[in-house]
Amino acid sequence: MVSQALRPYVKRVVGVDISQGSVDLYNKQAADQGFASQMKAVVGPLKGEPGELDGAKFDVVMCCAAYHHISSIEEITRALVYFLKPGGSLLVTDFKAAPDGRVLVPETHQHLVPHKHGFSEETVRKTFEDAGLTDFGFSSMPVPEFLKKMFGQDLQWFLARGVKPAEKA
Repeated sequence: MVSQALRPYVKRVVGVDISQGSVDLYNKQAADQGFASQMKAVVGPLKGEPGELDGAKFDVVMCCAAYHHISSIEEITRALVYFLKPGGSLLVTDFKAAPDGRVLVPETHQHLVPHKHGFSEETVRKTFEDAGLTDFGFSSMPVPEFLKKMFGQDLQWFLARGVKPAEKA
């Protein structure tokens, strides 16, 4: 769990997923490890509208290995930016597009994944900028070994960062 690694450095972690099963598993793992008061997950799609997540705003919003499952990364990026405090950072990690443009997702999973080729730095940069983020950063790294085995090929991950501008006085 990425959020478990972040937990010592934050006041609270709020996970969001459209799958009740994933949310239940997350909350059970948090409770089993004694972190239920600091970590929780809720079910629901995020649209970036008033009242969602009880009106909470965050210093950091992280989206880990989900962009390739989302048909419109533009819409979800705008929604995630809505939940940032001014000066807050959006962090996204997912599959980096291969230089040869090959399909990265195994055929057995392609019905679940709209973005089978991963994402280029240019695509992510434009998406972040169109959502109003500044100070864009993009780093590449190898994926964990279990994903290489699952996908049957060597893949690259990316970590992208953008900052919601501070409100002007």
